[in-house]
Amino acid sequence: MADEELALERDEQAEGHEGEAEEELSEDAKLMAELKEAVTVQREDLGGLRMKLTVTVPRETIEGRMSKEFAELKREAAIPGFRKGHAPIKLVEKRFATDVGQQLKSQMLGSGYLAAVEKEEIKPLGDPLVWVKAKEERIGEDGKPRNVEVDKLLPLDQALEHVSLPKEGPLTFSCELEVKPEFELPKLDKIPVKRPKIVIRHTDIDEAIARMRIRGATFQPVENGGVELNDLLYVDLKLSIDGEQITSEENTDIAARPMRIRGIPLPKLGEALKGKKIGGTVEHEVTVPDDHENNDFRGKKAQFEFAIREIKRMVMPPIDAEFLEDAGFESEAELRKAVREELESRLERTIRERMCAQIGEYLVEHTELAIPAGLSQRQTDRSVARRMIEMYRQGIPEAEIARVTDEMHSKARDQVVRDLKLHFVIEKIAEEREINISEEEMNTAIADIARRSGKRFDRVRDELSKGDGLTSLYLRIRDDKVLEYLLTVADVTEGEAGVEAETEEEPAGARGKSPVGAGTSSKPKAAAKAAAPKTEGPKKKSPAAHAPSAKGFSGKVASSRKPAAAKGEKRTPKKTAKKKKG
Repeated sequence: MADEELALERDEQAEGHEGEAEEELSEDAKLMAELKEAVTVQREDLGGLRMKLTVTVPRETIEGRMSKEFAELKREAAIPGFRKGHAPIKLVEKRFATDVGQQLKSQMLGSGYLAAVEKEEIKPLGDPLVWVKAKEERIGEDGKPRNVEVDKLLPLDQALEHVSLPKEGPLTFSCELEVKPEFELPKLDKIPVKRPKIVIRHTDIDEAIARMRIRGATFQPVENGGVELNDLLYVDLKLSIDGEQITSEENTDIAARPMRIRGIPLPKLGEALKGKKIGGTVEHEVTVPDDHENNDFRGKKAQFEFAIREIKRMVMPPIDAEFLEDAGFESEAELRKAVREELESRLERTIRERMCAQIGEYLVEHTELAIPAGLSQRQTDRSVARRMIEMYRQGIPEAEIARVTDEMHSKARDQVVRDLKLHFVIEKIAEEREINISEEEMNTAIADIARRSGKRFDRVRDELSKGDGLTSLYLRIRDDKVLEYLLTVADVTEGEAGVEAETEEEPAGARGKSPVGAGTSSKPKAAAKAAAPKTEGPKKKSPAAHAPSAKGFSGKVASSRKPAAAKGEKRTPKKTAKKKKG
């Protein structure tokens, strides 16, 4: 009988919790309905799928919610000297003013924004950035740091630290968001696709072997001579905006290629540094983009000064006896044969990838969707993040990924426009056809990245979890799944699409002369033609699995769900106390 009574008590408690959840949900719905009716919204089109909203929450709404919170606390709070529910309201207000203020501030900003976009029937893309006044350090004319107040765009969770509820009058805040474009999908059934006929070329084998060598590459100091493209530099950096020095950093690392520093793209940085020597100083001026997080910087001239302290250059191991022995082969001919066999085993997968690429091109060409000229850096981040995940899945070494993503961040606008257009189209197809990704599919993809990079599964998942990497991976897998689905209903014919035919016979002198630069093309598509090879057998080790693993993920990736503004950029200069050693 005791067991029956216990079970009955548990059922009653469960019903009580369900009732509380329904009541809580209805309270949230009431708050949203109340805010939607009460808030006033001013909207400003900023171009490039960007919009600015200025939201005002009336004082009556704030005080109404505040009174409700204090009334609930009066009923529930245990205050010494008073029976529960009998403490004076003034004492409750005094005791819990700070907590209630923090909670209301979060409610009024978060729910106020959601109510505003719902009221205006806006379809936002990702989370908003909120305008706040924040303190930033500047270098004065005397060379000493000082704090100044600036208008700055921050994610909602960070913006809360800089926002206070007004003691009287309404709460007004401004935010910037990006909106989904409106468009119609093209015809999706019977998309014309040609099945390519592909042969494995000696250059594909060169690229695959070079990728193995890149994994074992090291950066060596350059004592004599000038900077070459893609060198790693340690510099003293100074940044000024319209002549006012903003920051000064010692011994920070940059690369001699297009980069983004402090949220400012430097598309010609590599050219500016090329040929310069240790001890030299390089001055480089660019215009700050109009979507920079700091409103005071937008459209102004940024002057960078780099004092070169050290130059390092990537050196790949030669294909010698030691390299071959470490890879598990007795000769280069044996290695090349194993690589060819692995590439041939992946031929069907490569063919399907080429056909899916044709579908992607069809969707881009047959969808009337204009991507505005004023692309924001957040939109570029999304495109770069998806490319970055794609390259990780292909097993491309991190040194190559870093170079390609740096260039995309800085200058590859045409590719970004194309990628974004395709992303919007695929997203709409996935919504209409209800195509989603399961946890099992995510885990399979993470395991594949771990295998190709030589890392543990849990380490790769943790690294992706630190930023928006899991979201970017989800979107990348979803995009592939949509393209694969469209391929099943496509009109496929035999053809020569995408074929770059070459003889399968190795050219004279190819063995032992794989170019140092092979596999480091600036085109991701070229570098992706050959995946890291893998062979079976008791004596031969998989070249991909045996190659030394690259360093861990060096930066966050942005996503289309939770874009990471400028924080996700790679190798942003940091202050260092000691000189770094490579």
